[in-house]
Amino acid sequence: MRILLIHQNFPGQFRQLTPHLRARGHELVAICSHERALPEGPGLRVLRYAEPEPKGSPLWHEALERAKAVARLCRQLDAEGWRPDCIAAHSGWGESLGLQEVWPEIPQILWPELWLKPEHMGQGVDPLVTTPLFEMQLDQLGRNSLTRAALSMASTWVLPTRHQANSFPPEFQGERMQVIHEGIDCGLASPNPEVSYEVRGIRIDRSVPTITFVNRQLERLRGFDTFMRSLPAIQQAHPTVRVLIVGDNEGGYGGGHPSGRPLKELMLGELNGQLDLERVHFLGRIPHPALISLLQASWVHVYLSYPFILGWSLLEAMACGCCIVGSEGMPVGEVIHNGVEGLLVPMNDPGRLAQRVLTLLADPALRQRFSSAARAAALDWDQSVTLPKVTALLERR
Repeated sequence: MRILLIHQNFPGQFRQLTPHLRARGHELVAICSHERALPEGPGLRVLRYAEPEPKGSPLWHEALERAKAVARLCRQLDAEGWRPDCIAAHSGWGESLGLQEVWPEIPQILWPELWLKPEHMGQGVDPLVTTPLFEMQLDQLGRNSLTRAALSMASTWVLPTRHQANSFPPEFQGERMQVIHEGIDCGLASPNPEVSYEVRGIRIDRSVPTITFVNRQLERLRGFDTFMRSLPAIQQAHPTVRVLIVGDNEGGYGGGHPSGRPLKELMLGELNGQLDLERVHFLGRIPHPALISLLQASWVHVYLSYPFILGWSLLEAMACGCCIVGSEGMPVGEVIHNGVEGLLVPMNDPGRLAQRVLTLLADPALRQRFSSAARAAALDWDQSVTLPKVTALLERR
């Protein structure tokens, strides 16, 4: 089959799917808008379009500019005699909106991720959000309208978790909605008691008690402030524990702090004099192999989130056999059940978080029980389970 993959940050959600489809002999063309090197070769051709100008233009303007750029590349492919049998696209940036103008008969399978609701910007769940955020409500309206337009042209849409699928209105539920995760590699992300490596000058192995915290951005949506506020009590009670924090220092999914200052800077100011910074290591963004080694060496892994999408890092931490302390509610509650695969705490309670972490640091048997259960649960999310399901969707077209 010929399959067109569209994702401005390709491979993105198609990271596991792309090599799987190539191995099955499918002919792939991918369209993206970044300039990073990609593993092109037999079975994969990558086309690129320029990022819309000006930067930071309004949502629908950017979406339509992307749609036009992608449609032009598709017309180019059609003129060359290359027509896909099906199209797989992420719908979040508007890239699929012009496809029907080129190939009206080609089925589109879309990855829309989430139908945005007020709770996704903190209303009703974040105690600091006490009044409706009008501008963010308007932004959600625009993004949901973009999703609605994209899905109106699609034959199928794929959501990675039941929580994310449940966010969509009733009109989008039904047989055209499929809940299939992108899949993680549980062979790569697996326990390794002998792990030993160095990252940013820090020697990592399992001999030193280590707490890990991993997110794309260090933001309130993912509980970075709660985590930081738990550390003084943890360090005071445990004089040798090391803290490894992975993530960039930008706004993130939930947007930046109203002051415009990075949350990391604000938290270090608030906790000035309360932390032993010789034992707190901010690693920024690190290569994926280093991330896996970090998780394999972790004694306790903390993953917090207000309602939003489920991060791959939690599933990979579970697959590595991490002992997890997570936040109550969705999305964490879909994969971690309190007292089974790990421990759950209220999202905005640093005292309870510190207590749970210290309990686990002091109890190797309990850590091992949660580690084994988390690993077993993660196997249900392995690519060997998920990729055949996605492949079946594509190949039946």
